[in-house]
Amino acid sequence: MNTDELLALLVRHREDLRRWLDDDQYRTFLTMLERLREAGTDPERVAMATMAVVRSLWPVPDDAGELARAVHLHGRSVAVTAVVPSQDAVLAALEALYAAPSSTPPGPRREPEPGPEPTAEPASEPATVAAVVAAAKRRLLAEPSRAAAPVGSPSAGSEPADVIVLADPESGPRSPDFQFDPGTGRPRDIVVRVNRILLADRDPWGAADWWLGGNSWLGGRPAALIGQIPDERLADAALALMEEGR
Repeated sequence: MNTDELLALLVRHREDLRRWLDDDQYRTFLTMLERLREAGTDPERVAMATMAVVRSLWPVPDDAGELARAVHLHGRSVAVTAVVPSQDAVLAALEALYAAPSSTPPGPRREPEPGPEPTAEPASEPATVAAVVAAAKRRLLAEPSRAAAPVGSPSAGSEPADVIVLADPESGPRSPDFQFDPGTGRPRDIVVRVNRILLADRDPWGAADWWLGGNSWLGGRPAALIGQIPDERLADAALALMEEGR
């Protein structure tokens, strides 16, 4: 699924989105779409903005059909392989989504009571793409982790993609704990296999998010399912994700 196809999917489900997202969530979602428009033709900004759009849709329920699959199962591949959308597609999507009816029907109009002029409250600042991405990184860094092993050591794996290493601005490079066998301290075979599929050396945050986020296809967080389900299911889920993004 490319970025234009994602926009078409969102427009197709615009009324459903108004039911699934409350007003604040929907405003955040529209703000992220505005950031996608502002990203223009810069591929890096488009990728970040697309990721932010997908993350703003996390409240969409798992049983929401094709939209749930796009958000919860294939969302990372949409962001990682994001292509610059046509401006016409973004503007058309924004127009349709801004016009979507509110999930809460308006009540009867009431005349205001006479009284002093209300004091205007300061408008809340809309979430930015950077804020959404930063929040996602904080969530991943809050997971149990250890200092990244030196390159060439057994705990670092034999290839750059074998072990996820996240850049923590406070603690330095960190590796999420789930990757390691508690007995040997070495990377688990299935983790190395999946990390290579997910290109963890190029996109460590995306790979960590796949392992530590919910996965409706597998029925839980992949990291928590290591040893609970066959390794082949984990590998197949990762392959399906990357194939979808091609």
